[in-house]
Amino acid sequence: MRVIEQLAQHFWARGALTREEAQYLVGHGFVREVDLPGFVEDNAPSEFAGEEPDPRFDPKAREAEQLEDELTGRNSAGGRRGKKKKPAGHNVAPLATHLGSHLTGREPFQALHELGQRLTPCADWRGAARAVAAAEPDDLEAALVALLNARPRALGELWFWFDVEPVFEWAERGDNAGPVADAIGKLLRADTPGRVGRLDQLLKVPEVQALTDLLAARGAFLAALPGLFVRQFDRLGQWLVPPAAAAAGPWPALPWAFVLLYNGRKGTADAPPPGYPVDPHRLAFGVLKAALVAAFAMDRAAVRALLIHQIRERPEPVPDSGDLAKRAVFDRPLHCPYSWKV
Repeated sequence: MRVIEQLAQHFWARGALTREEAQYLVGHGFVREVDLPGFVEDNAPSEFAGEEPDPRFDPKAREAEQLEDELTGRNSAGGRRGKKKKPAGHNVAPLATHLGSHLTGREPFQALHELGQRLTPCADWRGAARAVAAAEPDDLEAALVALLNARPRALGELWFWFDVEPVFEWAERGDNAGPVADAIGKLLRADTPGRVGRLDQLLKVPEVQALTDLLAARGAFLAALPGLFVRQFDRLGQWLVPPAAAAAGPWPALPWAFVLLYNGRKGTADAPPPGYPVDPHRLAFGVLKAALVAAFAMDRAAVRALLIHQIRERPEPVPDSGDLAKRAVFDRPLHCPYSWKV
């Protein structure tokens, strides 16, 4: 499978694509419908088109109800006599342990608390997350700019706080398969927890409650990033400072996301933007995936313009790709502004 197809699948799995955007990628030869789980089934026309859906026959309602039944242990084997046995994948304890470790590992980094404090007094990171999520966009951007001017490395710490890829990976591991993993995956992809469905049982877990606070703040933070590019472009280079310790791991994805946005908005296939050449194919695949997801969220049209269209219909190896063969993703050389370092 070509890398670009894997990237399209990753976008879909991370909830980074609307159905219309997925259809665009399918229609322009980036990926096949069958490679996007649930796309074909969900995209099929209803035989009751034009009628109000009956919740008893709504597939999403049935799925949510079944998921809650599984989470609460209803309808499990042996439920009528003795203690109910939880099949594999129904126990929330492994998820709670993983989330606890994930969040505890971020607590030494003060950037989230510092950002929240610039909006309203906050006792801890959860209060700060709620403040970030509730802030007006202009107020959040002003607080973020002030924080980054005072401590540029805070941007990398915030990126570390809002990196939930380890939670996605936990949900996708085969040994965690089951309704708990399915539910947390849905929660990660949802715009708001209320859109996930009937998951009251899962949301009683303290670590999941903390995660919902973080996800709400994450959405607000990601929505602020395009404004930094547009209104703070000259200062971005000063803020793209690698964070220390564990926060350095996911960091490269953010500056690379801005590089992709820069090339998509400022350059064309015939005229690259000013800057020094960079090679995205030397990135670790995980970094490239994270950078593309972040850049795609900032400007879908700009990022799509960088990708090789109809790559699935081209001969192998891809023409002019050198030794990259199936790893080719972009249809033009990329450049980084001279004042940035990636």
